Amino acid sequence: MEKLAYEYQLLQAQAQLLAQNLELLTLGMNEFKAVKETLEGLKKTEGETEILVPIGAGSFLKGRITDKENAIVSVGAGYAVEKNLDSAIEYLDERIKEYEGAIARTQNALKKLEAQLGDLAKRAQELQVKQATKA
Repeated sequence: MEKLAYEYQLLQAQAQLLAQNLELLTLGMNEFKAVKETLEGLKKTEGETEILVPIGAGSFLKGRITDKENAIVSVGAGYAVEKNLDSAIEYLDERIKEYEGAIARTQNALKKLEAQLGDLAKRAQELQVKQATKA
């Protein structure tokens, strides 16, 4: 019974880590989707475009976009590159697909762990019933 309880706790900790990872992956994917949506919206604008530029602590400055043809996109590890809007949107699509794949893999792993947890709980219950009938 103690062994089952220990296994259950280990699996439960793994499931919690996967759930946290899933949340972080979802947040990251949503951020990339928001950037993509912004760039797609920028492509549709005509004339001068005014934006709010975040400067920290929930504060903003008004600004104007002077280059509607290019965007500077983070490529990871603290690096960013300038890309034309179509190329930037294509890059963001690829990253979103990567996130979707990672989310799907994490969800599958979480489902497997939940099934294992269910099996352990069932085995523990069966052991309790056996011990109760012996007493």
